[in-house]
Amino acid sequence: MKVCILGEQSEQLDEGMKNFSIQLHDRLNEKGVDATLVDLREIGSTEFWKTLSRISPDIVHLIPGPTAKGLVLLRTLSLVKGCETVATVTQPRFSQFSRRAVPYLRPSLVYVQSETEQSRFNTLGCRTEFLPSGVDLTQFSPSIQYSRQQLRDELDLPTDQRIFLHVGHFKRGRGVKSLLELQSYGHLVIVGSPSTGPEAELVESLRSAGVTVQTEYVPNIEKYYQAADVYVFPVTNEGNSIQAPLSVLEAMACNLPVVSTRFGGLMDLFDEGDGLRFISSFEEVEGSDLEFDTVETRDKVRKYSWDAIVDQVLDSYHRICNVEH
Repeated sequence: MKVCILGEQSEQLDEGMKNFSIQLHDRLNEKGVDATLVDLREIGSTEFWKTLSRISPDIVHLIPGPTAKGLVLLRTLSLVKGCETVATVTQPRFSQFSRRAVPYLRPSLVYVQSETEQSRFNTLGCRTEFLPSGVDLTQFSPSIQYSRQQLRDELDLPTDQRIFLHVGHFKRGRGVKSLLELQSYGHLVIVGSPSTGPEAELVESLRSAGVTVQTEYVPNIEKYYQAADVYVFPVTNEGNSIQAPLSVLEAMACNLPVVSTRFGGLMDLFDEGDGLRFISSFEEVEGSDLEFDTVETRDKVRKYSWDAIVDQVLDSYHRICNVEH
């Protein structure tokens, strides 16, 4: 089977849709699939179109978005290449006009990451399947080699306070300033993605408030999870994160307790309890919201390993080709 993945290529796995693209590409190839990853950011280049002209995929899979433009590209490739098409609803961006066009551009299959998006795309006449993000359970796990104290010394983090960690983007729309409420209960650490352009004013205001801010790329990001006491996720605006946030899954894989807003598909993926707590707003957080009797978040996330996710994708690919061809 030949698959063309429309996504992003990079050495830095610091963004959800990029991570999804690269993990899917690499693991499909490990399973014997001839997968090609084409970087959508290069769509204006000659090389982008040369690459597409050279390959003859059975399936073209769009990762970012989808946007109306992305679905138009999928539809065009399906007509030119005679292939099936798949779109992953990681972070849909549609105007009302664009939404009306979806029934005419719908792919062979749409992967959704929340029940809300599944209902939305089913209403638009799309064939859907629930598929969350995955997590590398080997990289992200509780530390065996180093103690939390040793990790904090290495990362230059406070050793005498409870540490609240958030990993994401320095964008105001993500609600990171609401996390300042946690400074009353410990020390806040935020590790941001450099590839999405941190907002300088936001970074400076957080530093001025005493937050430990990391704006450089961190290849061993698991060390921050392993050094923290609680992972916090403040996003409420669906335009500011993928529906199944990778950072939450990574924190859970490290068996961190997690306090999160009721965002996207998180409540569809996980039952509350055993170290996972959903709140309405960090501006209303109380000390009791940050206490946990038991923490078994790693057990909750085990079934969403990247291997399990890619196996589901591969099964869907075969089903589409066998049924539709």
